[in-house]
Amino acid sequence: MTDIADRLAFMDTLAEAVRAIALPLFRSGVAAENKAESGYDPVTEADRAGERELRRLILERYPDDSIVGEEHPDHEGTNRYRWTVDPIDGTRGFVAGVPVWSTLIALSVDEEPVLGMIDLPALGLRAVGDLSGEPEAWLIHDDSRRERLRARTIDRLSEARLGCTQPFGMFGHGELAAYKIVQSGVAFSRLGLDAYGYVLLAQGRMDLMIEGGMKPCDVRALMPVVVGAGGVITDWRGGNPKDGPRLVACGSPDLMPELYTYLGRAMT
Repeated sequence: MTDIADRLAFMDTLAEAVRAIALPLFRSGVAAENKAESGYDPVTEADRAGERELRRLILERYPDDSIVGEEHPDHEGTNRYRWTVDPIDGTRGFVAGVPVWSTLIALSVDEEPVLGMIDLPALGLRAVGDLSGEPEAWLIHDDSRRERLRARTIDRLSEARLGCTQPFGMFGHGELAAYKIVQSGVAFSRLGLDAYGYVLLAQGRMDLMIEGGMKPCDVRALMPVVVGAGGVITDWRGGNPKDGPRLVACGSPDLMPELYTYLGRAMT
């Protein structure tokens, strides 16, 4: 087994460890603290304890790997491998009892994401993308069914199903204006999806995700899932989105130039 294949198999262990911590707290309800100096940025014991456990398990098995998260200082390793983890992505939904929160785990090699996992414990779903060889992505159901993920392609933006978590919360004035231009031309849009939207895109259920205010721990796990399913994911100008903050993902690469025209107005 190669180093990457070994780490891919280990990602299931990491996701199960977070599930054991987070699911009981989600089901019973958990208090949230506001860690923002202004506005609202919640954190819960599930976030903190989940990240501590992820770090412990990774360092126990791969002490030379680097680790980046949200709640604890970065660990700088000595090799090419960097884990990017977010045990509770969608903390607002987690606190409110909305089941689309997820655990995001990514492995980058030389700073490029090659493995990504979006685990959705409350939905019993786990999406995985692997770009270490021929790109592929799959969805694992709690009953052990495994489904290959394949994004759908469409010919026109007017056919697109658009997703975004919260445009009024994650976009500045110019970004929101650009988003509204795209939204006005699609078939319909849905909000509040968090990372689940990217799983739906990879399944061919959604066609387009547009978001902002993203950090590496929000983005890197999404990239292998979308690309492995045949989609494309970039920043708003077509660059590498691995560090955020703006993100556009689509199942139809041919639509990207049109999208960049609209989204690029946010940067003018």
